[in-house]
Amino acid sequence: MTDALSGDDFLAAAARGDADAIKAALGAGADADTQDAYGNSALMMAAARGQRDVCRTLVEAGANTNHKNKYGLGPRNWAEWAEDGKPIRKLLG
Repeated sequence: MTDALSGDDFLAAAARGDADAIKAALGAGADADTQDAYGNSALMMAAARGQRDVCRTLVEAGANTNHKNKYGLGPRNWAEWAEDGKPIRKLLG
């Protein structure tokens, strides 16, 4: 894998909890606020799946914890879907 990821690959890496790929992509200039066509961010994808390390990495890289998708949902809402989203909601503030 190269450090450069497409937007879709970045979102998929966030969802699957691949913190190493996320860190490498960020180091190569990826946007911590990468979103899909619906405004769902990498932070949302990671939060929904309980990927704490990825959430922490994205927050430390400046991801917008208050971002809302086109349906008005933000990362805190998405963390509600995680099996244990409480630590992620705490991280998001």
